Amino acid sequence: MRLKQVKAAEFLRRWSRRRLLVWLSLLVGLIAVLRGCFFRPATNYPGAHFNRGANAIWLGVEWVSEAHDEFEIIALADELNRWQIRTVYVYVSYLKADGEFNPTFAHAAQFARVFKAAQPDLDVQAWVGLPVVQSGPFGNGYVDLSDPGVRKKIAAFCATIVHEAGFGGVHLDPEPVSSDQADVLLLLEQIRSVIGDTKTLSMATRRILPVLSDVRLPVVRKLAWRTSYYREVAQRVDQIAVMTYDSSMPLPVLYRQWVRFHVIEISRAVDGTGVDLLFGVPTFEEWTTSHWPSTENITTGLKGVIDGLNDAKARPAAVTGVALYPHWETDADEWAIYESLWLGR
Repeated sequence: MRLKQVKAAEFLRRWSRRRLLVWLSLLVGLIAVLRGCFFRPATNYPGAHFNRGANAIWLGVEWVSEAHDEFEIIALADELNRWQIRTVYVYVSYLKADGEFNPTFAHAAQFARVFKAAQPDLDVQAWVGLPVVQSGPFGNGYVDLSDPGVRKKIAAFCATIVHEAGFGGVHLDPEPVSSDQADVLLLLEQIRSVIGDTKTLSMATRRILPVLSDVRLPVVRKLAWRTSYYREVAQRVDQIAVMTYDSSMPLPVLYRQWVRFHVIEISRAVDGTGVDLLFGVPTFEEWTTSHWPSTENITTGLKGVIDGLNDAKARPAAVTGVALYPHWETDADEWAIYESLWLGR
């Protein structure tokens, strides 16, 4: 009987969370569309006008957990170079509930060495996952960043994987992170101190507030960041990759406006910090409550980025490029769309 009660409670908790996400997404989508009516494009340039040839992509763990022929790695490096990819986030590990990093990087050093030899101008970063603990209905993680010992362990791992495996830097993916979470800022400072200034420190970041973007809102802070917190993060890293997917938007027009809004607001938030700013564009096909592939895809994502960059309120000079997520699900048709909409070939 107790097990049934637990399962029922878990079901209700998940259902309530999904229903809340849907309603919040609709509200945010409506706000974004209404605000979009007041953000008139200053220009009408195509994607190629804004493309700097400095885009990024997320690679799967199989490239470092399994042995690969050197020619296969070289072919990958050459292919990404042709697509004007300059930053590669290759997934190496995540911190497990037992406090240890998953040992999925046995071939990391070989991958980094061969890849860099083939394309020296590409920045190969070690992507590290951190399922962060968070109270309330949205918290499923277990990594407690308020614990100095946990932060020290993460920083030590980043130093090891960068210096011993030969990566150009580390790409941190802590999720979820609330706005104004000071522990994250401390972690970034600790990682910087151990990897040094010559290695790239980058971070996958969250959505920004759709309205009153720098006002402290206790509930909303768990879902979106304030402008000032974006600047705090930007001042501690070299690069930011915004996860504009998983928006819960049910319609393509809403998602396109959602991306447009984020390009405008985040480019303004980090303008002048000198950080490299990339906007994630989805190519994955998994259907979830937060991601509908018919809505969130490479076409709507890229068009949203281009719409945002054309807006009078945006700061195009602050935007480095786009980041495709993920490589393992990007097919030939999607590469063709990327080539047409963003590269302008």
